[in-house]
Amino acid sequence: MAAGPSSNVHLHDIPDVILSNIFSLETETRTRNAMSLVCLKWLLLERSTRKSLTLRGNIRNLFLLPTCFRSVTHLDLSFLSPWGYPLLDSFSNPLVLAQFLRHAFPSVVSLIVYVRNPLTLHLLASQWPNLQHVKLVRWHQRWPAAPVGSDLVPLFDHCPMLLSLDVSHFYCWTEDLPPVIQAYPSIATSLSHLNILKHDSSNDGFKSHELLSITACCPNLRKLLATYLIAGKVQFFNSVDESNGQLKGVEEHMGNDR
Repeated sequence: MAAGPSSNVHLHDIPDVILSNIFSLETETRTRNAMSLVCLKWLLLERSTRKSLTLRGNIRNLFLLPTCFRSVTHLDLSFLSPWGYPLLDSFSNPLVLAQFLRHAFPSVVSLIVYVRNPLTLHLLASQWPNLQHVKLVRWHQRWPAAPVGSDLVPLFDHCPMLLSLDVSHFYCWTEDLPPVIQAYPSIATSLSHLNILKHDSSNDGFKSHELLSITACCPNLRKLLATYLIAGKVQFFNSVDESNGQLKGVEEHMGNDR
């Protein structure tokens, strides 16, 4: 029999499984934060169902690192301070810090991180080998003496399940990417999204033969965002031929940008 208007049925009477599903459907951060303030039970539910988290603050203050977000799959470390410095170099044993991050967030498959040097990515990528989506951030200049592609090699070494790569906010040379893509054919084949727009320089971009080389190695690309040079002019590209994964409308310009 249906409960009357005067029944004492409360929202807390909803089974925990259903309530957990309701929390999982809410993705807006401020709404989730408001929900977590209702009571302790809701706080615990919010923490246990959170899927996305951006960490802020000083990486040296490890005692402030939350350990209650075990279900987080998307983790943004790019806002941690001291900003612009190698993320893990604040510690005498950076591997321990990387392991501590993995312990706090064991379910991460999507990562945004500020990478000042290859060591940061080497340590972090090895902790989350199941990474599928990665965005690298770096506004500082690339170390000129570093071998070509050395910034990206650790990611391709440790993350065989990579599907999406965004280096649009990562200061590097255009020649860094093609050799790494070619050296890891299995990962290149699995890539479906690639963002190689160049925001660090208005006069920097990929040459068409470099883009053709990249897409030839990545036959399953469904989305490609790129900055390329045609006759010395910067152009923007956001399309891939669905039939063969090749760039459309670029081949005829190959003689202009060599």
